[in-house]
Amino acid sequence: MRLLDAAAQHPLLPTFALIALVYLTCLGAVLAARLAWRGRTAYWLVVLGAFSFLLGALWGRGYLSGGATFTFLSAGIVLAVFGVALDLIFGPALSQTRAE
Repeated sequence: MRLLDAAAQHPLLPTFALIALVYLTCLGAVLAARLAWRGRTAYWLVVLGAFSFLLGALWGRGYLSGGATFTFLSAGIVLAVFGVALDLIFGPALSQTRAE
């Protein structure tokens, strides 16, 4: 049995994978929102990226075309990575965060 055959015979496996992906994305968005609310403004891009990724992942199959789904998914990933990179480059120094 090949891997693709297993996915066709067990439709719950992709469903549980999607549930886990959505859960981890929401958890990351909540953590990013907490950091953004505390003054690290670059993490608002991560929150926007998580929203875009969830929009593409959840509405992509039933409501959006293939190109729009890919656009939302990839834009979400790019925004999240860009937000974290901006915080790492221009964020507060490590000594300032320890003083808080």
